[in-house]
Amino acid sequence: MRISTAQYYRVNAEQMQARQNKVAESQAKLGSGKQILSPSEDPTKADLISRLASAKERQGVYGKNIDAAETRLTSEETVLTSMTHIMQRITELTVQAGNDTLAAADRSVIGAEVSAMRDELLRLTNTQDLNGNYIFSGNKVGSPAFVENGLGAVSYNGDYGRLELNVSDVRRMTINTLGPELFSAGDFATLDDLVSKLTTDNGSGIRSALTNLNTISDRLTTSYGTMAGRIVAIDTQRAVTEDTELRLDALLQREDDLDYATAVTELTQESVALQALQASFAKLSQLTLFNYIR
Repeated sequence: MRISTAQYYRVNAEQMQARQNKVAESQAKLGSGKQILSPSEDPTKADLISRLASAKERQGVYGKNIDAAETRLTSEETVLTSMTHIMQRITELTVQAGNDTLAAADRSVIGAEVSAMRDELLRLTNTQDLNGNYIFSGNKVGSPAFVENGLGAVSYNGDYGRLELNVSDVRRMTINTLGPELFSAGDFATLDDLVSKLTTDNGSGIRSALTNLNTISDRLTTSYGTMAGRIVAIDTQRAVTEDTELRLDALLQREDDLDYATAVTELTQESVALQALQASFAKLSQLTLFNYIR
């Protein structure tokens, strides 16, 4: 079978072009650090890599939600701790004031302190986060949780909406405490009544107030426990999310990241093969009938 000069050059040119393409592809993979440069190279692997990358991106979103939840719950913890300490102090003062050996002037002084702490409790119920949102107002974050009218009566001003965040593909968590879970409007009326009894030297009335104070304290204790449980759940979920991210990173590294040692070896082999082909073609292309005759 005779091979024309044109056909000979075309075949060798195609072979060299194929080798050059392989060298260029190997160089591109080394530059990108990826096993495949386009989905068409391996559609199945490309689809798997895409799904793994999407899953990792979602974990990043969940991580941010967990951070936001933790920030919110930390703020609530600080406020509820302060409220609990204040109520403990009010109860201690009430027990002290209930002793009939205490002078009326002393009870009046205690009354002034209890009044100040009552105002501090109201202020704490209207705590705002760094964005200016009221944290105990439900979904009405732009409005104070509790408002006081001109007569000193306090009422809840928020709603009963729950703030929920996605923290995994299958889990949503409620992270907010509602104002009524801390205090009822009647609780402030109870404190106001206690102040009145302290300033009017009403010993029996002061002693009878302890039952209502214990009810308020119990509600705060329950709310604190619920909030603390959410903190534990968030901490646990953070560990799960971080572990999931690590596993996804390992899978992506296995499926997507380039094995540099293997890639460098392949590039070297392709380069050597290309150089050999080029040298062979150069020598053969110089052979003519005149060379043979000569």
